[in-house]
Amino acid sequence: MGMESFRRISDILFSRPLINFIMVLLAMSAAYFTTIGSIKIELAEKAENALVAAIDKKLARMEVVIREGRVSKDDFFEFKNSVERRLSRIEFYLMEHGG
Repeated sequence: MGMESFRRISDILFSRPLINFIMVLLAMSAAYFTTIGSIKIELAEKAENALVAAIDKKLARMEVVIREGRVSKDDFFEFKNSVERRLSRIEFYLMEHGG
């Protein structure tokens, strides 16, 4: 009985540090992947903001050109359709890739 209880105690003592080590490794890997995921989300938001700013600048320039009478209505509608197609492609891309 004495040897059996000693084995139980030694099994508990030796397995507990191993379990703790495994738990620490799991926690570190979870923190790592959470950090990487948040960085990816931040980069995607920055890229999206930059894209929206670029489109906004182009539209502002187009408004100036239209006001000055340099563009016909057909050219304007062609540009508008082009912008709509690009925005639709961006939207579909973001939906497919979890954006």
